[in-house]
Amino acid sequence: MRTWLAFFTVIGAWGSSYLFIRLAVTSFTPVGLVATRFGIAAVLCAIIARLRGERFPRGVVALRFAAVGLMMMSGSNALTAWAQQTVSSGIAGVVHSLSSIWLAGLASLGAFGPSLQTSRRAWFGVVLGVAGVAVMLWPREGQARAETVGVLALLTATLIFAGASVLQRRTQTLHQTGLFGQLAVQMAGGASLAFGLSLVFGVLHAPLTTTSVGAITTLTLVASVGGFAAYAIVLRDWPPALAGSFTVVNPVVAVLLGVVVMNEPLTTRTLLGAAVTLCAVAWVQWSSRAR
Repeated sequence: MRTWLAFFTVIGAWGSSYLFIRLAVTSFTPVGLVATRFGIAAVLCAIIARLRGERFPRGVVALRFAAVGLMMMSGSNALTAWAQQTVSSGIAGVVHSLSSIWLAGLASLGAFGPSLQTSRRAWFGVVLGVAGVAVMLWPREGQARAETVGVLALLTATLIFAGASVLQRRTQTLHQTGLFGQLAVQMAGGASLAFGLSLVFGVLHAPLTTTSVGAITTLTLVASVGGFAAYAIVLRDWPPALAGSFTVVNPVVAVLLGVVVMNEPLTTRTLLGAAVTLCAVAWVQWSSRAR
């Protein structure tokens, strides 16, 4: 029951995060958003860990969790924030659904260990998922180059996220420490590089507004502290491909919020590409369970 609760928390927290990232980057630079969001989240996780009497990672284990943070926060999340300056929150959510396909592919290669390998039929889903994104990326009349580059950045972000998940899973099994203690070190590592880059590129590119402040507050409390804590539980308790199955629902949440709140357009090509991508993700999940 605890893992299922964590699973639905991930869906709610991360499915809505694309909308709030889109709103936050109206004031924050991508690296400024990551540094602020995860820097505050790291402090909050450390306080929670202390109150719960948890042990903090140390030595090599701490360095590995910090490396996970660098990849997930300063890598994947920063690229996502940068891309969403030109890419709609709905498309960002759909592209990020490929994370579960990369997780299944890495599992097939034994990245999570021989006992967690994904069936060979899952590779069909990988090809289908790439085809779905290709449909959305296929050049169309009037398409801005910045949008295409943004989607490519999102694809890179999904690959980094999958690689970080491998390292996180292996580090979790290497040494058992408190959940929020792990997250505090992980987020501190992720925020550190973004903080250094924000000294060069700045924290803000426009004045703060009520909307951007509300967005980053929600991202910090809900998506960072709540979402990453929930994902750590799911990744620890379930096989990799199954753990990534939240990405089947996340794009639906992202697209709906984008259309309702931001009035983002829904083109036929976007719907077709999204449908193919989500079918690919569903295929990978079914293949993983049908072993």
